[in-house]
Amino acid sequence: MRLSNLVPSLPAPLVASLEANGIRTEVDLLFSAPTFDIFKRLPPGTVTPQELINYTSVAAELCAAPGVSAYEVFSQEEAARSNEIELQSGNSELDALLQGLGGRKVIEISGDKGSGKSVLALNLLLHHLQSCSGSNAIWIDTTGEFSPERTSDILEAKQIPTSVLQRFQVSLAFDISAVQTLLENLHQLNDPHLRFLVLDCITPLLGPLLSAVSAQGHAIMTDFMRQLQTFAQNLGATVIVINNTASTGIGSSDRKPALGPSFILMTDTTLWLQRNQNVEDDDSLVHSISVLKSRSIPTCDPVPFRISNNALYPA
Repeated sequence: MRLSNLVPSLPAPLVASLEANGIRTEVDLLFSAPTFDIFKRLPPGTVTPQELINYTSVAAELCAAPGVSAYEVFSQEEAARSNEIELQSGNSELDALLQGLGGRKVIEISGDKGSGKSVLALNLLLHHLQSCSGSNAIWIDTTGEFSPERTSDILEAKQIPTSVLQRFQVSLAFDISAVQTLLENLHQLNDPHLRFLVLDCITPLLGPLLSAVSAQGHAIMTDFMRQLQTFAQNLGATVIVINNTASTGIGSSDRKPALGPSFILMTDTTLWLQRNQNVEDDDSLVHSISVLKSRSIPTCDPVPFRISNNALYPA
């Protein structure tokens, strides 16, 4: 969470001095450097060392996850199940695999370039808007590659009315700070109709922050994924994050989801996409989807499907 959101629990002059030194969130304050080193970087007279220690404790307490009773968690889960909206792709075989993934969950879609990650997410989003007339959706584009033409292709191929686009917002955010600010603003607006969010793609946001010699990047990733989980739970939204791939080892041609082995534990479900082959006498491609892990549905054999003109069809 941004320290500016903790004013007046933290003095505004202190927050301004911390931000001037690159300390903008509670993660920066807690993990970027020892408290005394941070104190030495502040202008003289801002705070005493003991006051900085006290304010650091306040920030940690305010940003910590609140405790809840097991009964309250159970009641929330039961209410969520009764209101869950199933994901729909327009392909019955694919929809059978996706059953049970909709609502209050963070879903990772991973696969190599060209495997159909963005196409799948866009199909799911547009079919959701078609089937749920009271829902809004937002697409966070972190690379500037969102394609209106692809959207138009799907609407035409699946005969989805263009009126759904009135409830579809695309936002650009090129760094983790911009995405966090956008999520905070959406959370504060508390739009009861926002039910679908896609982040395409998460890899360039978090990948450059991860390092084998520092835990700060991992702390930022953990804090951000917790923010996404809170967003999904509090707004009752399905959140899809698209992730690229990395090699399984030096000299290996096998691939795995990027961002390290711990990232896969930070989502509710990880879907793996592969591009298999071209279709003879057609411009479509056969792909397959499988469940690498999930907290709500069992893993299964890969399910094939076909992408033609950006729409999804049975293989």
